[in-house]
Amino acid sequence: MKAAVAALLPLVILACGESRRPIGEECIRNEDCLSNVCAARACSSAPSLVSGATNPPGDEEPRIPEDASLGPIRDAGATDS
Repeated sequence: MKAAVAALLPLVILACGESRRPIGEECIRNEDCLSNVCAARACSSAPSLVSGATNPPGDEEPRIPEDASLGPIRDAGATDS
């Protein structure tokens, strides 16, 4: 009985381990990879979420009229209804 338990213990430990593959390993589905991205049958990193995020634009200046007689500023595409 003890021999059977001793033989099954390594199998149980291996069954509970991580079976997904690191970047660069061969895959078939997204679930096969740690990154959840399988491209061209190889695990790859996830694509960036935002393009151009490394160079953010400068702060915008508020559109406030300097003279009260100018009236409110309207958007270029706004129409009177």
